[in-house]
Amino acid sequence: MTATLVLETHFLGRILVVRPVGELIPKTYERLRDGLVEYAAEEPAAIVVDLSGMRAAIASLLTVFPTVRDRISDWPGVALILAAARPPLDFSAAPRFVPTYRSLSEALEDLNAAPPRRWRQTELPCDLGSARLAGQLVEQTCHEWGLPGMVAAAEVIASELTDNMVYHARSKGWLRLQLRSDVLTIAVADADPRPPLLRVPGLRAAGGRGLVLVDKLSRRWGTASRRPNGKVVWATLTVASRMRTRAHPSRAHPPSAPSAARCSSTNAGAG
Repeated sequence: MTATLVLETHFLGRILVVRPVGELIPKTYERLRDGLVEYAAEEPAAIVVDLSGMRAAIASLLTVFPTVRDRISDWPGVALILAAARPPLDFSAAPRFVPTYRSLSEALEDLNAAPPRRWRQTELPCDLGSARLAGQLVEQTCHEWGLPGMVAAAEVIASELTDNMVYHARSKGWLRLQLRSDVLTIAVADADPRPPLLRVPGLRAAGGRGLVLVDKLSRRWGTASRRPNGKVVWATLTVASRMRTRAHPSRAHPPSAPSAARCSSTNAGAG
């Protein structure tokens, strides 16, 4: 009889509970890995994997959980939690990298007690002034969240990713800022599915340094597919304690929309 692994799912509030039922073997490894990554793309508050219905005879296959956690922790920034663990998971390395609880109720209790993820998102037109708008939003949000020390790097990253949206994807999109624990994420979405290319410009080149700056300033950066089309380019920054102050409401006016000439709707290639 062919081994199968079915992923049962249900929501508890905004937390997605995934219950794999069946046997984890090499043939079902990809089903579990890809399924969890796809669920994370829907951006639940967190994913709790209830392991009470799964069997795993080969302990090394349990590395699927640290692998998925690494794939989704930066973007879309969804927490992965394991619950109702039993051997051989108890004897594997997975609990060293993925929070693991004895029961589903314990996992949910901890998640509900955790501070919520902070995020802000704004629509960006395909407009030559959108990078300025992005920079204004970053500055305002960082001050509101008590992160004045993050403004300089985050503003450069947001502006460069927005320029990539305007000049290369030639589409409208959005900018999102996310803060969880000690990680600040800056992400820009556009309608072009092609990933951006990191090119090192020549010494006399007038431009083309956008992603080089992002690569230099960020802890990590990458790209993810966006449904129904397009992509998200994201970058993360580590928030050191010295970068924080007490959060306070901004007294600044909301960023004004750009008014420069709009882009053509035709894609001109990623860059």
